Amino acid sequence: MNVNQIWRYPVKSLQGEQLASTQVEDSIPGDRGWGIIDTSTGLLLSAKRVPKLFDGQARIDGTDCIITFGGDEITSRDPKIDSRLSSWLEREVTLSEPTVGETKSIEIEWDDGSDESPDDPDIFEFSTSPGWFFDSSSSLHLIGTATLAFLDKRIGKGSGDVRRFRPNIVAGTKEPFEENNWVGKNLVIGDTEISVKKRTDRCIVITRAFGDYESSRATLRYLSANHDREAGISMSPITSGSIAVGDRIEVQ
Repeated sequence: MNVNQIWRYPVKSLQGEQLASTQVEDSIPGDRGWGIIDTSTGLLLSAKRVPKLFDGQARIDGTDCIITFGGDEITSRDPKIDSRLSSWLEREVTLSEPTVGETKSIEIEWDDGSDESPDDPDIFEFSTSPGWFFDSSSSLHLIGTATLAFLDKRIGKGSGDVRRFRPNIVAGTKEPFEENNWVGKNLVIGDTEISVKKRTDRCIVITRAFGDYESSRATLRYLSANHDREAGISMSPITSGSIAVGDRIEVQ
């Protein structure tokens, strides 16, 4: 079994970039290295509540983050970045990097997918880990090719699109949800050892429209009914190192 794809998401909730290889430290360097903050509330914006973020894309060029949205491209160093993002999102925002020791709050729309268009969804807040824009204490996410292919076939085209699940690593697996069996074990990829912490709980983000696909709760509804609303695994690096597409994945 080998690494099929590697992804990095420089700005939280924007589409990311595929990598041929990367270093791994406490995370993939630059992953969720920026976030968009609502200046009126102080909240870290997420596609959990702001679906439009999924229409944007980010990549890293040297030390700069290049953001594409609404047909425009702008660098994180541009003095107009905040005003341009504010116009796009129709609210006052700033592009920010995490501050050491500081947490940020995120609003989430809780949903199990049972209602395609809920009138009054439950909304609550949770905090990031200190100094991070990640949703949890796990900084790496993996999903298998067989899981994605199964969801695409079982639910409909686009249901298993990798962009919907936002993994860092896509493993070339043979059986759907095979990666579930790795929880509590370690993976060796390249010269990096990684601890598998838990199965990844899915949220409203996987229902959002993107690209040619319309918004749909079908995938979330299926996972809620059949897989405890989980797909993929959440992980944390044990040792620093490098990983590359094609590297063998050893389960220990």
